[in-house]
Amino acid sequence: MAFQPFISKPNPHAIALATVLYGLLYFVFITALKISMSPAADAGTDTGLWSNPIFMTIFGYMQYLLPGLVVGYLARRSPMMHGYLLGIATTALVYTYASVAYSDTPDSLPTTYTVLYTCFVAGVWCSLGAIIADHFSSRNQ
Repeated sequence: MAFQPFISKPNPHAIALATVLYGLLYFVFITALKISMSPAADAGTDTGLWSNPIFMTIFGYMQYLLPGLVVGYLARRSPMMHGYLLGIATTALVYTYASVAYSDTPDSLPTTYTVLYTCFVAGVWCSLGAIIADHFSSRNQ
């Protein structure tokens, strides 16, 4: 694997495309969870895919790794930096959606600590995907 600097000029097109991919995966994830729920009359009896740890783990990680692979492949430089920038973008996307969707209950919005923690975790998983993509793309050269 060739040396990649940690910091370089960001590739906004790679980050934007990977963020759109994340948004699509997030939409599919949330839609699958909502569809799997039982009707409102039986809301307390079945939690659908929410209670399936295999689905939640695999789709939860793939939701960050796949956009990370895209940003790592397209950026061509500094995969960790691009992964962390993608993690920040995905966190902003999710919490923007949450603030719009739950604007009627402001008490349910996350705290600053939760947002920063999510940025860190999303950055780690997106960076892992970016490093993997960079590794495989540099092996093919």
